[in-house]
Amino acid sequence: MPSQTPTIPTEMDVEIEPIAGRYLTPVGLAMAEGVSALLPTIRAQAPQAERDGKLSAEVIRGLTDLGIYKAVAPIEHGGFALGARDLAEIAMALGRADASAGWSFFVACSLRMVSSFPAPLVEDLYSRAADHSGPTAAGGSTFAAITGTASRVEGGWQVEGKWTYTSGNHDAAWIFGGVSWHDGERGGHAIVMMDPAGLEHLDDWHVSGMGASDSNSVVTRQPMFVADKHFVDLADLPLHMNSVASRFTGLAYQARARASMLTVATQNIAILVGMAEGAFDVFADLAQKRKPFSPPYPTIAEMPSAQVAAGKAKAKVNAAKAILLQYTDQIDHFATHGGDFSADAEAQGSMDLAFAGNLCQESINLGLQIIGSSAMALSNPLQRFSRDAQVILSHGALRIESLAEITGRRLLGQAPFDMFAAGLQNKAPTPPTPSSHSIRSE
Repeated sequence: MPSQTPTIPTEMDVEIEPIAGRYLTPVGLAMAEGVSALLPTIRAQAPQAERDGKLSAEVIRGLTDLGIYKAVAPIEHGGFALGARDLAEIAMALGRADASAGWSFFVACSLRMVSSFPAPLVEDLYSRAADHSGPTAAGGSTFAAITGTASRVEGGWQVEGKWTYTSGNHDAAWIFGGVSWHDGERGGHAIVMMDPAGLEHLDDWHVSGMGASDSNSVVTRQPMFVADKHFVDLADLPLHMNSVASRFTGLAYQARARASMLTVATQNIAILVGMAEGAFDVFADLAQKRKPFSPPYPTIAEMPSAQVAAGKAKAKVNAAKAILLQYTDQIDHFATHGGDFSADAEAQGSMDLAFAGNLCQESINLGLQIIGSSAMALSNPLQRFSRDAQVILSHGALRIESLAEITGRRLLGQAPFDMFAAGLQNKAPTPPTPSSHSIRSE
């Protein structure tokens, strides 16, 4: 009998379905599709939002109606508790529209951490969530070296200070801030939950990019009382994060401490991947319509140099997306099957993701360079994508040189710094205990 020879396809679409897709859910995909439908509105309003320093009430309301501000809230408190892969899909869709819209979602996802705090705080946190438009919580200077101060008083703490880069503060139901606390001879670092009504919003967010992220500072008008139940010692943070799986269902709360913290980095990079994809679409569209200043081709798209740039730009964003999905897949795998990243693997993951973010910036800038000076108009999304990417990558947790040093010490056998989660200072008395599981052992 003649052998059965399999049919070899003569062509194959380069858009290969990622393995990480097994962790996508209908809810996450529906939110991402809803965001895509809002893309024209978000992008059209982006120039004015940048001038205003925050997203419009219309966009905030639209995102609220889609449910994205409850994407990681516990199911037990009316949320969806989505995993890392779903969050990346939503963040990429928002990034394609505008970076600040993506950042508003990133702010909302702080609920993953603050929902791990003790039950009395969490109950008060979600008491304002049901009819609220915008993120339930925003935070500033939570892990910074310079924070506010908290002094012990009867029943709680007297809090004073200024908290910088408090993204989303005008639309948040609660504000979280880091404090250096003192109780007699004892002291340490903590996070406190504050009522925005007792805080002044400063007009100090004047930046070259991410202008609409609402990242101004907030300051106490006078000493503020914060009840004991709204105070969380950072020394207890790993304990809270590792115990939250016993309190809430859903993938968002099954990941252990390092995987949970690494999810923060994947969300940042997902925004950048979406930005690079959005910028590529704008570049490709403009290249079809515009004539080059030189040489004399009918359109930019017919320039060999533009074609080379397009090929490189697409490869960079595809490589960045592959890195991103590798880590979201691993985080959701740990959340589903148990385990966590080792300290070495978490440090390398932070570095890998920051590298992916830099690839996105390079992809955006290739298109910007080819289009030329016309792309520098403030109405052109390309220049905004570039400026916003620069600001996102200047974030302390994404600075590639610092992360390379942190990771490189480990790779070359040097004693690691006492840090946790992308180079944050470890303010617990001892480092978190690494799991026996590692990304490299899976």
